[in-house]
Amino acid sequence: MIRNRLKSNWLYAALFLTLFLLCFLFPYTGDDWAWGIDLGIERMNSWFKDYNGRYLGNMIVIVLTRSNILKTLAMSVCIGGIVVMINEMTHRQPCSFGMILICLVFMPVSVLGQSIVWTAGFSNYTTSIFLTLIYIYYIRNLYTEEPKNCYYISLPLAILGVCNALIVEHLTIYNVLLGCYAIAFTFMKYRKICIQHVSYLVGTVAGTIIMFSNGAYHTIAQGDDTYRSIAADSGIFERISTNLNIITAQGFLNNLVLLSLLMVACLILWFEHKDKLSGMKKILGCLSVFIIVSYTALSFMDMLNTYSEKAWILTFLEISATVFYALSLIVFVLILPLDKMAKHRLLFILFSAGLMMAPLLIVTPIGPRCFLAPYVMLIYFLVALTGQFNDVHKHQFARLRNSFLIFAAIGTLYLFYIYGTITKNNQERIAKAIEDSKQKDTIEVQQLPYKNYVWCSEVGANQEPWSLRFKLFYGIDKEVSIKMVPHR
Repeated sequence: MIRNRLKSNWLYAALFLTLFLLCFLFPYTGDDWAWGIDLGIERMNSWFKDYNGRYLGNMIVIVLTRSNILKTLAMSVCIGGIVVMINEMTHRQPCSFGMILICLVFMPVSVLGQSIVWTAGFSNYTTSIFLTLIYIYYIRNLYTEEPKNCYYISLPLAILGVCNALIVEHLTIYNVLLGCYAIAFTFMKYRKICIQHVSYLVGTVAGTIIMFSNGAYHTIAQGDDTYRSIAADSGIFERISTNLNIITAQGFLNNLVLLSLLMVACLILWFEHKDKLSGMKKILGCLSVFIIVSYTALSFMDMLNTYSEKAWILTFLEISATVFYALSLIVFVLILPLDKMAKHRLLFILFSAGLMMAPLLIVTPIGPRCFLAPYVMLIYFLVALTGQFNDVHKHQFARLRNSFLIFAAIGTLYLFYIYGTITKNNQERIAKAIEDSKQKDTIEVQQLPYKNYVWCSEVGANQEPWSLRFKLFYGIDKEVSIKMVPHR
């Protein structure tokens, strides 16, 4: 046990160091330039009146856009913390650390670029799932151990609840439901109510009231906001239909690596238990496994699809397949002859991912950054699922530990190359822009290479307000014109 703990600690130390070096390379882009100039302070001075209720997320981005070291430290702590908490909640299985890393390293590029690399995205979407996982980590033993009233932790949990409600809206709603779940589950299983869980729920409710009391949400509800909206004029069914297409792609189909690992885990469990099943359970199990395998193949084919637009019938089929895939995962867990509490835990994780996506059905805009939280929960589900293997398969799977770590290391080196190249070119274009602006009225700024890996990095005459904010962020005269030129 001591040797395993030391080994885990060394892995964690190496993880944090690697993340620190990698995150240092992430450039400031888009909204980062706005938050890092006087505009960010002006928003804070008005206490974000009629802007949004993401008070904590806004404060975080204001701080992080003023210090690359603080930004790097925050990113490495949050991303590393996510890895560590999932690994600890699944009892540090031999392959879990490597699987988590592979899923994060090979996550969809759009999710990576918008929710982690982009500081404004990180401040809302990564910090929110990191802080939410802290409470999930706290209640991790709820299924197997009767909790005791813990007064000294009540205030910190109440503060955590407030914080979790003041970052991003769909996680605000989820955390209220999470607080309700902890209380309800404890009461139903142990016939008691614990003060610490009540404190967390009170914190989330208080934070939710604070968030949605911001005037921005009234404007959005009235349909008067020019950027954000909920289902109104377009009709709720039309909005849900449109957003389902986005959720299908960003929340499921694009996750090829994660889907592939989930498929393997489900197949292993199926062959372990299929002979113990009979009748309708066996039929449902066969059908679920067939859908899970077919959907993974669909994800691979979708990745190879080079068409910019899909026929409506294909879009409809993909949405339908995604609904059946989600249902198949739930049915698969239900029919397996597993321990009752193990099923509860797995279903909690699955429904958590679904509840994190549910509010996205009726709002705009939604983008890849909105799907980091459910992606993390699906990683958690994958690792928890492998924990249900029998001893033989656990032993065989453990032999792949080094292979997982090697693949994760290869992917990490690739990211170092990508972001190292981006950083080098970004520093060169900034230095050139500052120098040219002292002598010219119009300057040229090159596009960054691998622009899919960063968000809103382009500036120029047709890229307002980013062009103006770029100039203000780097101290360039705002009267200077910028011409965007391709990367050479």
